[in-house]
Amino acid sequence: MTMLFKISRRACTATAIMLSACAAATPGSATSATGTAYGDFLAARYADAQQDPQAAVHYYTQALAADPNNHALINEGFIAAVISGSPQAPALAKQVTNNALATMLLGNQAAMNGNYAEAARQYALLPPNDLSGLLAPLLSAWALAGEGNSTAALATLQPHIDDGSPFGGVYALNAALIADQAHDMKDASKYYADPANNIAAPNLRLAQIMASWQARQGNITAAQAELAAMANTHPGLAAALPGLQADVAQPVIINPTDGLAEAYLTIAGSLSQPDQTVLRLTFLHFALDLRPDLTSARILLATLLTGGNNDNRQSATPSKAMMQSALDTLKPIPATDPLYGPAAAQEATLMAALGQTQPAVELINKLLVTYPKDIGLLEQAGDTLRGNNQFPDAIPYYSRAIAELPNPPPAEAWTLFYDRGISIDQSGDWTKAEPDLQEALKLAPNQPYVLNYIGYTWALRGENLPKALAMLDQAVSLAPNEGAIIDSLGYVNLKTGDTKQAMQLLIKAVQMDPDDAEVNAHLGDAFYADGQKLQADYQWQRALALKPDAKLQADIETKLKQFAPPS
Repeated sequence: MTMLFKISRRACTATAIMLSACAAATPGSATSATGTAYGDFLAARYADAQQDPQAAVHYYTQALAADPNNHALINEGFIAAVISGSPQAPALAKQVTNNALATMLLGNQAAMNGNYAEAARQYALLPPNDLSGLLAPLLSAWALAGEGNSTAALATLQPHIDDGSPFGGVYALNAALIADQAHDMKDASKYYADPANNIAAPNLRLAQIMASWQARQGNITAAQAELAAMANTHPGLAAALPGLQADVAQPVIINPTDGLAEAYLTIAGSLSQPDQTVLRLTFLHFALDLRPDLTSARILLATLLTGGNNDNRQSATPSKAMMQSALDTLKPIPATDPLYGPAAAQEATLMAALGQTQPAVELINKLLVTYPKDIGLLEQAGDTLRGNNQFPDAIPYYSRAIAELPNPPPAEAWTLFYDRGISIDQSGDWTKAEPDLQEALKLAPNQPYVLNYIGYTWALRGENLPKALAMLDQAVSLAPNEGAIIDSLGYVNLKTGDTKQAMQLLIKAVQMDPDDAEVNAHLGDAFYADGQKLQADYQWQRALALKPDAKLQADIETKLKQFAPPS
């Protein structure tokens, strides 16, 4: 079976922008909701299950309007509001009791209003255990800095820097930023020496902070090198490098409210447990409430909303609502922002996933005006068009990307030859497509998708069947759980006359991909070859019901007419 769109490769840059990440959690239950509120509560929970947080907030709001004193509903509605970034969250926070997130939000609101004393009072109420115990010293320290008492702020963080905690580097980094913002150069210099050694995973945000400090101390060369090293490690950030270097001497933190946002961003990026997605989303929304122009938080939030950045939902397809929310998160980033390029590429990926192919390609083309030789952008444009079956339009982008490769091309360039070969083949020219696919195989001889495409195409064309069989045997050994590849092996067995083996493989393939029209049609072919005409008729009818493409539909209908069993 031909696998046209199995691989999506353009890595999101959020893992480079922040520290390592993960997670997921669910709110509690509002089982005490009654009357009209209960129906809205059920609708809200359904919206939660469908990954539609905005709809969930809408229904919780309606439920609370019908039952305003229901504490379980208030708690549920608050959690939904904070993880979706709803403006209703602050009002609900005042009604929630014994909730650390509500306490943080109220402290944030006080800080945004310039009342740092009230913010400090709220943060002091946070329990000293669990994650709030890790975050409380950071928030309290920045609130003290807002009151003008940076000495007390540093004293608040010092014990946590000294206790050997895995988060020691995070505390030291924030201490450095507090001292820097207070123009305490002596303490800033001391604390800036710690984060680079204590934070295990280097990231762009840390590179920005350290480069800014170095530049403002007169060491522009070291500052530029800091950013260049990060861009070299993460090629997706190369487009951002000129802007980052141009702004290198700008302070990262202007005021204590910015510092609070930075604290939330740092913690959100530092979490690594598989049950913390809700907290990470919440902290990123808090960061953006405090500082809407914090682009790193926007990029990381958009990534988490779509299940990326090592999240345990990554294998699942995010809902359209979540993808739209991620897109809305990125939209405010201006073209003048140094990180606009990576963010716009992420926007284009989301547009394509939402079926907005033309706007996605137009956005990539705008980026290509500035970065015409960016292989990643060229490949992304090709992938976007290929994903919409616009194969002829995709070919020039892959060709431009291939033209930028070194000679000889690196092993990872197999994807470009593979994708261009598929696009040329699907445009109707196998003779020109095959050399690209052979080049992909040369670069990646154990890549099952390349083996599958070549072997299956040969089988379709009745060419090189012994080689096709060997290739597909190898592909199945490399990817034993891919129903499409097992289908290909079954199909080539059928073409070589081994009907019994073909049936075993095709039955297994149908079990793995029961809703694939092509796989079901191939099993029908095997049944017919084995003399089981009734079973073949049933399988072809099933394949037809699965809405195959026009070519396969015509092929199945022809077989049903020619080989229909006697009535």
